[in-house]
Amino acid sequence: MDHGAGASFGRPDPTGRSSGRHSGRRKRLAEAPKGKPWVWMTRELISSDAWRCASLHCRKLIDFLCVENMNHAGLENGLLKATYDQLEAWGIPRRRICAAINEAEFLGLVRCERGVRWSGTGKPSLFRLTWLPTMHDEKSPTNEWKATTKEAVEAWRSQQRLLEKKKRPPARGWNPRVIQGAKI
Repeated sequence: MDHGAGASFGRPDPTGRSSGRHSGRRKRLAEAPKGKPWVWMTRELISSDAWRCASLHCRKLIDFLCVENMNHAGLENGLLKATYDQLEAWGIPRRRICAAINEAEFLGLVRCERGVRWSGTGKPSLFRLTWLPTMHDEKSPTNEWKATTKEAVEAWRSQQRLLEKKKRPPARGWNPRVIQGAKI
């Protein structure tokens, strides 16, 4: 009888395959750590185009939001707060924070309710990780990241690069009146 990896734990189902349930030592090894905060991430999420196409700054934003969710025992998803100062301290350059939030929203990994800053008082932005449930919404998790394709990400990034070029001031020393060395 072959005792492959699948048949070595749990009771076999009617087809002779493993039930996928762990018991004993294997169960303890596969469980979430007791007394420590943790966040679920499925294989489907991590192998998705949305997850794999995320930039470094976007991933840092998601890491911060996961830690923030763990700090609140997983009960505040949808009300997670992240200020620019906190994100900058986490390692995202201040000038890249807005782009990281926009990218995370485009990828469907995060939803953001933008905050406001008005005359010294501020209301921080509120974030929701779309693959995790919220305490306030019956329809969660929304898993918006499932609709993201690699082609859509590439098209979005090229559009963002064009917008960035339009915003960027001309290079130093550039003069629109000088064309190919001849003054007009």
